[in-house]
Amino acid sequence: MVLGFFLMPPIFHVTRIQHQKIVRCARLFLACCAAMSLFAGESRAAAFLSPDPASALYEVRKITFHVDGDIHEETFRSLLQTVESPSRFWTYMYEHVYQKFGAKPEYFDPILFDADILRIEKYLTDHGYFHSVVDTSLHFSLPSQSVNIDISIKENRRSLVDTVRITGLDSLSEDVLQKIYTGRLVKEHSPFVQDDVERERARIYRILVNNGYTTAVVDSVSVRRYLSTDNLTVAFAFHPGKRYVFGQIEIRFDKGEVQRDIVLRQLDFQPGEIYNDDKKNQSEQNLNGLGIFESAKVETRTPIDTTNPPMIPIQIVARARELQELSPEVLVDNENEAFNTGLGVGYSNRDFFGDARNFSTRLQFRLQSIQDLNWSGAVRNGFNEPSLLARADLQMQMIQPYFFSNKLNANWTVSGEYEKQKYYLLNTIRNRIGLTNRFATYTLGFLDWNLERVAVNIKDTTQVSPELFTGTRQKQFNSILTFTLQRDKTNDVFSPTEGFFHTASIEEAGVVPSLLGSFGSVLPYAQYYKLSFLARHYFPANEERTFIWAIKLRGGFAKLYNRNNQTPVPPTRKFYAGGSGSVRGWKSRGLSATGSPDEGGNAIIEGNVETRFSLFPKGGSVLKINMENLWGVLFVDCGNIWSDVSLVRPRDIAIAAGFGLRYETFVGPLRFDVGLRIYDPNQATGRQWIVNRKLFTETFSLINFGIGQAF
Repeated sequence: MVLGFFLMPPIFHVTRIQHQKIVRCARLFLACCAAMSLFAGESRAAAFLSPDPASALYEVRKITFHVDGDIHEETFRSLLQTVESPSRFWTYMYEHVYQKFGAKPEYFDPILFDADILRIEKYLTDHGYFHSVVDTSLHFSLPSQSVNIDISIKENRRSLVDTVRITGLDSLSEDVLQKIYTGRLVKEHSPFVQDDVERERARIYRILVNNGYTTAVVDSVSVRRYLSTDNLTVAFAFHPGKRYVFGQIEIRFDKGEVQRDIVLRQLDFQPGEIYNDDKKNQSEQNLNGLGIFESAKVETRTPIDTTNPPMIPIQIVARARELQELSPEVLVDNENEAFNTGLGVGYSNRDFFGDARNFSTRLQFRLQSIQDLNWSGAVRNGFNEPSLLARADLQMQMIQPYFFSNKLNANWTVSGEYEKQKYYLLNTIRNRIGLTNRFATYTLGFLDWNLERVAVNIKDTTQVSPELFTGTRQKQFNSILTFTLQRDKTNDVFSPTEGFFHTASIEEAGVVPSLLGSFGSVLPYAQYYKLSFLARHYFPANEERTFIWAIKLRGGFAKLYNRNNQTPVPPTRKFYAGGSGSVRGWKSRGLSATGSPDEGGNAIIEGNVETRFSLFPKGGSVLKINMENLWGVLFVDCGNIWSDVSLVRPRDIAIAAGFGLRYETFVGPLRFDVGLRIYDPNQATGRQWIVNRKLFTETFSLINFGIGQAF
């Protein structure tokens, strides 16, 4: 059969049955080769096992699925280890230029392909398609040494779950039984999924462990299919064992020492409570979130069965950090959607007057948008250079980590900021009192009260209108209340590949000073409300996570609500568009549909889509550069700001597109993006789209640098 395989005509195809015979013969062929190596010696066997590639290797050109059923073909494709060969360009680069810059061709392996088909058949069986039919057709071409693969799948009828039985739980309390029977994953009359059976077993076991049954055992999980109905019965058998409570708590410090009460109040449990594994883990997170420990672990000791009820002693092992720290800083960030760099110095006291209270002060100076700085002008004009944008701030903050509960902390911040923009200077003095509450594992709530004194010195009134920017005077004194709800389920801080991040805020200014007579100040204050939201989603396109989709949507508006007070929204609270994390075809604070971009706006709509892909997923090192850390990005951005929400028009939404590079580092990826203005609403009619303007000279915007992902 193997000899016949190599004597076939130049173009031929192999059916599923023939393929299975080839696989069996190939396996027999390899077994014979292995046996020969025992008698003929290693060198002779190696020569026999290495046939001429021109007559033995077939490159996989295309894999086509024909699915008769509900499952998408991409699901089946993800099960294959046999993959299509890259394009000719990449294989040529791999074979003739440099391997790390190309991709190797993929060749057909009949044994590997047979395992792929068995994997597809198992997937169908595990999802209740017991009568499915999988057929394959292999189309070989001897002249091109290639093969095209057709896989036909007919799902046929899907089996359902007739009955679900859970035994061994009769001794459990009613509340535990309710948790088990609520939210079941395997239900009667639902399609059978083997993975759901495993997840249901794990779910019930987790409920038992979190309700004191730490020695619970899964006796058996069985699935029976009836030939008469072709449906199934799923049975779970458990042995709960004894119900334990938290025992005595021992605290041990490997380094330093912290008051015992500070440690105990961060725990979500007390001795005598029903044991709960999730509470133990959350308590460990609470301790490590204090900032006073290098590490803290909550460990269980050997259970004690002689007590009534039986208990599990707890040991806490912690290493305390240095309580005071003075640290210089080199700053690189993307604040205000610009590439900024600067210097700073900070001081922290992690146990300020005891109680794990954290006090910190920080002085920072940043140069903003340094890629746009005219260096010769800066040398000649100094701080008066228009392209030199800078910000300096001094901040003092105190955090009370335990405020009525270990889920709620309070903070007090006093800060002063000096900001130099192109057409104005902005001075802000701020006093902020805030509360932070953890509602759930991934959900935080923030309540902030800001008292802000803002002073603006406008250098060019032709570019920035004083009336629209700050009102009749160039100073304001505002009281601003903000509530923010945040939910973060991303899987990485710097470069997430899966999950989502949602945040929504509601802001109000003016109520407190109107009730208290503006605190005795003669300065005007704004009366407005503001709503805003941000959503980021990340989707891996393959199991290796070398291809990621990233999507961001942002929106919001601010509105004055007192007709008798037209003091505008302060500049620190307006929206700005353009920059390395916004619409990348425009510079930071360089985009607006109405008014001057530097004035900001009271309404914003923004959307971004990125595809992030590893350029060399299996690359090694070149000149000490880890090629696996190098990523490419293609992006499309859209959005704009408006002076009022009533002026929002779809035709004003700017569109930019481009490409970029990322290099992963321990502090996040270094970022380089090139943006083109696809649609510029500020251009004259007939010149708004990229096809109406000269390529590059009239469409090229700028190069964006940054650290961290754009979003």
